[in-house]
Amino acid sequence: MAERMGAITGKQAMSVLTYLQGKGKTRNVALWAMGIGTGLRISDILSLRWKDVLTAEGEISKSITITEGKTNQQRTLHLIPLVRNALEAYRTEDVERTALLFVLTRQQATRLVKEWVSAVNLKGNYGSHTMRKAFCTIVYENSGGDPVNAARVTGHTNPAQLMHYIGQTPPTIERIWKGLENTLKA
Repeated sequence: MAERMGAITGKQAMSVLTYLQGKGKTRNVALWAMGIGTGLRISDILSLRWKDVLTAEGEISKSITITEGKTNQQRTLHLIPLVRNALEAYRTEDVERTALLFVLTRQQATRLVKEWVSAVNLKGNYGSHTMRKAFCTIVYENSGGDPVNAARVTGHTNPAQLMHYIGQTPPTIERIWKGLENTLKA
């Protein structure tokens, strides 16, 4: 059986971002920020065009609505300042609104992510999907351990699916098992 794709913490995700910023390649910073800041699958990120993230006035939008390729579900995503700032730094003055945001293949993106996480000494099985998993882990951690609202934000159809995806057990389940163990001591 193949090893599951690794999830990383918010601190580790920011460590990769800091590394990329130090390298000065704004495209890579924008790609990583988009991945960890929106949780989109790499195929959805690579299909975005500048018109999808720009307002009519040419500013980076505070939110976008997309139809996800895998699920065909429409989602509205907030573009947090980290993402907006990275996109703004990456954008050129004469960018065509119809141009792709990132001209990369999935394989190229996967290779890049593997390089980036390796460069900051993270060990494990990582690839382009690591960005989505990082987003989901960070959302869950910031939800106060609420898998229902975390699933809504991440676009998962149910909380159990999210918890399995990020390799977590909800704290309430852990408390129930611990309580059962304490009540039924041998």
